[in-house]
Amino acid sequence: MTNKVKVIKSHHSEVLIPFQAEKGEIVVGKEKPTQWEGWLYCRTKNGIYGWVPKAFLTPVKESTEEFQFNRAYNSYEITISKGELVKIKEIESDWALIENESGKLGWIPLENLDVTK
Repeated sequence: MTNKVKVIKSHHSEVLIPFQAEKGEIVVGKEKPTQWEGWLYCRTKNGIYGWVPKAFLTPVKESTEEFQFNRAYNSYEITISKGELVKIKEIESDWALIENESGKLGWIPLENLDVTK
């Protein structure tokens, strides 16, 4: 996905500490109400909490709350303004990992992008 798309709604990140995990890392996860499907609220061994796409996790055998990352993940949300052009690098569970004009990567809700091409 290398075509540029326009931001149709600004997004301001309020996340102070992004949730990060390496492939293979174990976290504790719980279902919590959210407007987006496919996300789990997780805690790292260091006590950092954050939302993680369920697709990036595999349940640990015989555990109802432990999950293992099947890939690396960084929940960094990017602040972006309406009208900017960005590249979509990945789409997951109604969010998009984008790259802005200066090369910075971050997640924003997919609904903030004009992807109707």
